[in-house]
Amino acid sequence: MAMKQNNFYLRWQKAAGAAKSETRSREMQALIPGLAVVAVAMLGWGGLTLHTSMLTSQRQDILNWCTDQAEAFQASTRDAEEAALFRSLSDYAGGMTDLLGSYPDVTSSLLHRIEAAGGASITIQFTDYNAATGELLFNANSSQVIDIPTYIRSLQSCGVFSTVSYTGYNAGDDGYSIDLRCVLAAPQ
Repeated sequence: MAMKQNNFYLRWQKAAGAAKSETRSREMQALIPGLAVVAVAMLGWGGLTLHTSMLTSQRQDILNWCTDQAEAFQASTRDAEEAALFRSLSDYAGGMTDLLGSYPDVTSSLLHRIEAAGGASITIQFTDYNAATGELLFNANSSQVIDIPTYIRSLQSCGVFSTVSYTGYNAGDDGYSIDLRCVLAAPQ
């Protein structure tokens, strides 16, 4: 009969090895979920860090844009103020045009009419015209003092002026002169 050899040491080693691998697989089974949680946490932390840095960069871009736009905003404000001033001046010009439309035109025929009111004995020298008020300034000169009051009455009655005012006469070597300030009357 053949003899059976029992090698207990070899059996013990095989049993110990199986136990070790079983222990290792249990340890690995217990360790894998923990490693997975740590890996997911690390990925989440990395994602949040990346997202935070992107938001910080976007915030800085917005702050830079706002700083750059402050100059543009001030320029826009200045442009708006200038546009308002232009509209104001434009409205003023329109009002002045309407106001001037209410006065007769100061044309050469009107000036000849003013000169003709004095006749040949009066010479006229126009000095100024204010279109905003319709005020016409001129000097009347005559060699005879009696011609001056007659000329003033003629200007008052001609219907061209709403107001005729004057200073006193000035006597000189070349005759008598008077400074007149006349406001044009609105057309009837």
